[in-house]
Amino acid sequence: MTTTQSDITAPLSADIRLLANQLGIVIREQHGDPAFELVEQVRKLAKARRSGDDTAQDALRDLINACSDDELRILTKAFSNYFQLINIAEDLQRIRVLREREEARNQPESIDEALAALASAGYTADQMRTLLEKVQARLVLTAHPSEAKRQEVLVKLRQITRIMRDRDRLQLLPEEEMTLVEILTEKVEELWHTRSVRATKATVEDEVNFGLYFITDVIMNAVLELDNTLRAALVRHFPAGNWAKLPTVIRFASWVGGDRDGNPNVTADATLSTLDTLRSAARDTYLDALKTLLQDLTQATGELHAIAAPDMPSDPSAIQRYPGEIYRQAIARVYDRLKSGKYIQPQDLLDDLQAIADRLQQQGGRRSADGRLGHLIQKVKRFGMTLVPLEIREDAARHRTALDELFREYGITNDYANLPELEKQAVLTTELQSNRPLFPLVPAFSPITNEVIKTWRMIATAHAAHGKACIDTVIASMSENTSDVLTMLLFAREVGIEADVEIVPLFETVDDLIAAPQIMTELFAHAEYQKYLAQHKQRQQIMLGYSDSNKDGGYLSSNWNLYRAQAALSEVCKAQGVTLILFHGRGGSIGRGGGPTNRAILSAPPGSLHGRIKITEQGEVIGFRYSNPEITQRHFNQVLHAVLLASANLHAPDVPVAWHDLMSELAELGQTAYRDLVYESDGFIEYWQQATPIHELGKLQISSRPSKRQSSGFSAMRAIPWVFSWMQSRALIPSWYGVGTALTQASEQPNGLATLQAMYRGWPFFRALMQNLQLDLVKADMGIVALYAQLAAPDLRDQFFPRIRDEHVRASACVAAITNQSYLLASAPVLHTSIERRNPYVDPLNFIQVRLLRELRELEVDTPAYDEKLALVLATINGIAAGMKTTG
Repeated sequence: MTTTQSDITAPLSADIRLLANQLGIVIREQHGDPAFELVEQVRKLAKARRSGDDTAQDALRDLINACSDDELRILTKAFSNYFQLINIAEDLQRIRVLREREEARNQPESIDEALAALASAGYTADQMRTLLEKVQARLVLTAHPSEAKRQEVLVKLRQITRIMRDRDRLQLLPEEEMTLVEILTEKVEELWHTRSVRATKATVEDEVNFGLYFITDVIMNAVLELDNTLRAALVRHFPAGNWAKLPTVIRFASWVGGDRDGNPNVTADATLSTLDTLRSAARDTYLDALKTLLQDLTQATGELHAIAAPDMPSDPSAIQRYPGEIYRQAIARVYDRLKSGKYIQPQDLLDDLQAIADRLQQQGGRRSADGRLGHLIQKVKRFGMTLVPLEIREDAARHRTALDELFREYGITNDYANLPELEKQAVLTTELQSNRPLFPLVPAFSPITNEVIKTWRMIATAHAAHGKACIDTVIASMSENTSDVLTMLLFAREVGIEADVEIVPLFETVDDLIAAPQIMTELFAHAEYQKYLAQHKQRQQIMLGYSDSNKDGGYLSSNWNLYRAQAALSEVCKAQGVTLILFHGRGGSIGRGGGPTNRAILSAPPGSLHGRIKITEQGEVIGFRYSNPEITQRHFNQVLHAVLLASANLHAPDVPVAWHDLMSELAELGQTAYRDLVYESDGFIEYWQQATPIHELGKLQISSRPSKRQSSGFSAMRAIPWVFSWMQSRALIPSWYGVGTALTQASEQPNGLATLQAMYRGWPFFRALMQNLQLDLVKADMGIVALYAQLAAPDLRDQFFPRIRDEHVRASACVAAITNQSYLLASAPVLHTSIERRNPYVDPLNFIQVRLLRELRELEVDTPAYDEKLALVLATINGIAAGMKTTG
């Protein structure tokens, strides 16, 4: 019997029907039949509109315009909750498919597939061991400026997920099924009554606790489970090797509480408080594990009675509590020491735990030693006493401001900030060679300078209190020159942490990406910087920013200049004998470097990955990847699959020079078209502000970070709200504007289309570029964009909407032709169906939002009527974000 697509997705359809039915029951119970019938009427009109009914759009708009605010509130909540539930159903379907593939040992983009490829390429067990010792992916959790869901909502969704998973996997009796469905309805009811958005602005502490939810609930166990997956694959494909002990191939770090770039709330004191919170969370996690061990390690035979508590001072109270049970006595001793704060360094805790494990091994308790106890030992090894290292990020401009004041105070120079670059380097070189203190004992400068000084001193304080691993990286965002990196070196040397932290330039704009290789060449030639490199084993981290380069030059220019920067930086480092670690600052959306991580790694320039890589995990991506253990494992598999193959350089096609030249031409054409619209068209910024909810997004309490940097103008606008606002209006122009113009002109050249098609088939970079692009082209909806255009002044609407619409038509046609598809996403039917399934439910929220924005903007700000209307607008923002499965 042939398995059809409908057979595969039948369980998904059943799940969606069940969840939608329970939501319908809740709506009827809470608001009556008229409310439910209104929701159904709106849904049917939205579906009719999508089916080509020319009258449906006007009917839908008229119906929504006739609704009261209370009815709009019900509609918004209904469609928003529907998306939260359908996301659960789709995740469960994804897990079903993953499990089926795993059972059949046919899982693409997996560790097993990568090791099979390496074995086929002739790798031996020894070579595999060498490669694994070189490979490491460090995933860096950032704060959540684009995660619209509250933690309380995430908890509810997690509970519903577990209920649906149990229903799917357990063989339930009819009565058990009824009970489980009743519990499910209870949780849907709770979700209905839970506020979707925060009532108050998120604090740094809120963001820290939010990150801890994922680290302690999923990530810690998932990282250890990955070892089992890796070991099993190694034994299968390299049976001659000894795989009892494995190097750590996945690590985590965090910016939450450490990223002060543009966020005045992340002070030195806030970072120290974050470290205290992380330490408390680690302690509580380990204490919970020790409580379980107290119940498990009850061994007490005659042979064991004679053994003293393993390598620990005796504890009379523990002996009294657990007479003859020496392992429980020892665990109780560890528990009490940990609870009272006597373990400062993780190695001290590890020594005691390992002593117990060793004695268990000696006495025939191998499984007990390797089981829960071994699991705890591995957790402490991987996550230490503060769970994850914090990374500090600061704007290079603030460092320059601090130096300007310090040098003026000491009479070194009166205007450091405006010195030519070579003169800045000369001043910094002199200071780096000086032995006198740079920071005064009691700084009395501007608030910026005082906080910069306090931050660097804080790192040294944190190292003394929590160990040097608690903060191991300092990043200067918007690094523009060699002096920006030398400044970090000067400050690190000043507080005595030069050997303990890695200093990392972050190149963000298109111009900075182009300049990056020359900047690093100058640094590597600098005598004082060479001393720093020697202390760090000739290893250099370089971070590349995806968001601002896209905002600066558009999709094609950003991606191509990132590609070229990686290739050039790799060559610079290779020539200087420096090991390069690229740090990719990727966002969640395509317009900010989003897309499948595996695809991004494999599409990087050949030879640019030298085993170690760092990648940010931002915004709603964290919730998507780390809410479900099985999806987390899938993500780990995809990342390591790509890192292993890229590090071994197995997938490195020979790319013709002509393709590089054409890509450069495309990037230039795309940037010109993009900047002509965004930067050089009078009135476009006003159109953007009127035709999207950008101003209202600033009122959404999802982040402790302001939506703008402290400078003014469009350049100060962060990339996240820039992308978020266009996502809400369904335009998504940061992801594709300029692409249609560039591809059209290239296609019209002799053999142009054939060349682009060949590039798509034979160049992983260009293939990933087109594959990511088509997703946002499909998500964009010019019919909905036209609704938002009605919010703009007529002259602005007439000027800009046709340009946006026509460019979308060009881009869609070109990408379909290049990928040889009759329509976009034709080769990804599951994804295409998912988007089509969602559209009739997202559309009503857009209609509601447009009406509310029009009414809100006519009200006086900071009045009760304004605040009430704003709350409705914010609810629609949350719902559309859930429907689009991304924000910024």
